[in-house]
Amino acid sequence: MKKLLFFAFTIFSANIFAQYTLVVVNGYGGGSYNAGDTVHVWCSAIPTNQVFDKWTGDISFLDSKDEWHTILVMPSQSISVSASFRTIGAYSINHESIMGRDTLKQVYSYFPPNFKGVIFCFHGTGGNATNWTTLFDYKQFLNDAVADTFGFIITEAEEITTQTDYNANAKLQWNYLPYDSTNVDFANIKILIDTFAQRGILNSATKFCAVGMSNGGAFASTIATFYNWKAAVSYCAQASPLLASLTTVPIQWCMAKYDNHPEVGPQGNANALANHNTLLSRGICSKYFSNDHSPVYPERFMRSGTITQTKANNLFAEFQSHSLLDGNNYLLYASDSIGARILAAPLTFPVFLSLTQTEKIFVATQVDVMYSAHQFYSDYNKKTLRFFSSLCDTAAIPVSISDFGFAISDFVIHPNPVMDELQVSSSGLQLGETICVYDLSGRVLLEQAISSSPEKIKTNALQAGVYFIRAANKTQRFAKF
Repeated sequence: MKKLLFFAFTIFSANIFAQYTLVVVNGYGGGSYNAGDTVHVWCSAIPTNQVFDKWTGDISFLDSKDEWHTILVMPSQSISVSASFRTIGAYSINHESIMGRDTLKQVYSYFPPNFKGVIFCFHGTGGNATNWTTLFDYKQFLNDAVADTFGFIITEAEEITTQTDYNANAKLQWNYLPYDSTNVDFANIKILIDTFAQRGILNSATKFCAVGMSNGGAFASTIATFYNWKAAVSYCAQASPLLASLTTVPIQWCMAKYDNHPEVGPQGNANALANHNTLLSRGICSKYFSNDHSPVYPERFMRSGTITQTKANNLFAEFQSHSLLDGNNYLLYASDSIGARILAAPLTFPVFLSLTQTEKIFVATQVDVMYSAHQFYSDYNKKTLRFFSSLCDTAAIPVSISDFGFAISDFVIHPNPVMDELQVSSSGLQLGETICVYDLSGRVLLEQAISSSPEKIKTNALQAGVYFIRAANKTQRFAKF
């Protein structure tokens, strides 16, 4: 009897403590794990002129088979996965100055042959257009976009161009207000579209999408709503509840689980999720993702292609020696806190200080992504591009006024959003002409002949929502509280 009990206990113990092997080819994260362990898997550094394509092998266990960084829950068996890459060839980003409404704008653009859409990319507070062409994760997004046959246009906020804080909020950033064509940031985007259209690159059938980081993420959802673009994706920005209650544009949120920005943080993540649920409740396509923290591994610092394996290993060891990592190699601090420690005792961080300035910036951004702080990340590139391509894979996208062939005009409406009375003014409007207000289905709700300038239209009878106003065969959008 004792032998039977011992034999049964031996089998039971073996099942509890059994470890299984994960093999990762062309990547990292492999090793021996217990069944049920959550494991992070990364591809190796992506070769020049290539993009990550997909994982092959035992991919049924992967959370995502087409993101370069993914996770899996270790099964009760040994498995193997392999990273594969795809060549996109070299491409050249065009850099030029284009006259905006008031100033020359720095513009970066690229349009692949037979592109299926154009993505406007927006920087965050204090950033500029070059962020998207110089910072590593932004560049990886552009590479993936080109591989997916998207074109892109990058410019900067007017406050960045002029280095002037127009709204006196002590920040240089994109402005969402006024929500009408007098907004210089809105006007500059339209001018860029018109400029590329005049060159024969864009036309009325071009599908526009927007992506942005932080303030640029909030601006992406706002500008996409204003111009009724196909979709918007916001990284680390929640947008406003008012916009979520009014927009008809599909929006995806890509948040950072441990966001450390004072205007986002846990509350901002909760607000973004609430806005996502608002869109879903209104029948608008929406998705929400929250990037979790991931363990540090030396090879991550080699992704830029300039940090050697030896230096990456030494940097990892330096982080460990300063107790910046926990027992599972997760970061305990974001880059700002680590930076403060380096400044306080620089001689104790010889490896980090030996890096070039570009490499230091790269390491700092990778630290924030691994910590899941307020930072743009390329871990969800395919999710974002898939959203731009196919949204939520449903046909339940509301009809927009553009389907009726109305052109967007620059006549001025004020205020927007409106409560009880809308004022319409433009030198191009003639007395006696008819102004019409439409709902999203194109149904006429109000008609009024112009008798003065500005013309005043009572909107108190309209329900809260988004409407279109048409005059002289041109159309504007407005929101009603």
